[in-house]
Amino acid sequence: MSAPTESNATLATARGQATRGRGRGGGRGTPRTSAGKTPAKPAISKIGPNRLLEVEWVKDNVLKQNCFVLFAGAGNPADQQWTFHHPIGETSLDASQWVATPTRDIGYLLQRRESEALASWKRQQELAKRRSVLAAKAGRMLDSSGQTEVWSFEGAPAIQPTIRSCMTAAKAAGASESEWLTYAEQAVRVAEQNFKEALRTQAIPADWLRDNPQPAHETKGGPLGTNPQCAIPYLNGLSTAAAKDKVIRVAIGLEQSEEPPSSDDEDEEVVTGEAKPHVTLPFRGSSPKSTSSEPTKSVAKNTVKPKDGK
Repeated sequence: MSAPTESNATLATARGQATRGRGRGGGRGTPRTSAGKTPAKPAISKIGPNRLLEVEWVKDNVLKQNCFVLFAGAGNPADQQWTFHHPIGETSLDASQWVATPTRDIGYLLQRRESEALASWKRQQELAKRRSVLAAKAGRMLDSSGQTEVWSFEGAPAIQPTIRSCMTAAKAAGASESEWLTYAEQAVRVAEQNFKEALRTQAIPADWLRDNPQPAHETKGGPLGTNPQCAIPYLNGLSTAAAKDKVIRVAIGLEQSEEPPSSDDEDEEVVTGEAKPHVTLPFRGSSPKSTSSEPTKSVAKNTVKPKDGK
């Protein structure tokens, strides 16, 4: 006797459930989480004529808090966003001046803060300053081989093993390894502090600077680095808060970007060099005034006689 088989109806039901399962939860369907729920879509910030924009401000390590953003748009591809900031990188502008850059182009400026030649020059500059401090024996100096740095006091221990030992002591005490100097002997502390202070105050040696002039470089924006940074004159010297208020007041018409000329300035005639004849432009509906030096002829007005002849 053969084993019992499932009925056709049972097999059809099983196939239908399997097909529906692949369609809903399979690779071609909507992905589900381990709990069987569809993940929620990320929230999108919205803005409108009667809706305030609620977003999280993302800081930048280079610009820090010395910047602000202005958005102008109406929900179409022509919308614009500008970042107001101090000059980035190498420019002829003063650090207290303000520049406005399309926000999408800020990355270009940050990438071009300095050229490879300028970065190399700065590294060599620091080495030149360090050599000057070592030659002056300010806390540290070079040993007899001229290759190894040693502390400049008599009987000083080797620098690297001492630093490692002090770092271990700091870590054991629950402190940061960067605080290793606190766990060094007094002579080492004094010498190292003198060395760091000398490095901080050491100017670039004049002879090195004469032989190694700074490479020319200007940080420009745009995809090809062709857009120079231009200062906004009416924001010169303002703090971040004051600059932001000024930009808003100018944008909404409460202030002008430049002081309007006074009526006295308009009437005042400034003559430089050779005197020139004064030309007055005609007003609407009036005849232009003569600019000739000849006297104007008077025109007699028509008189209207009364009817009685008097």
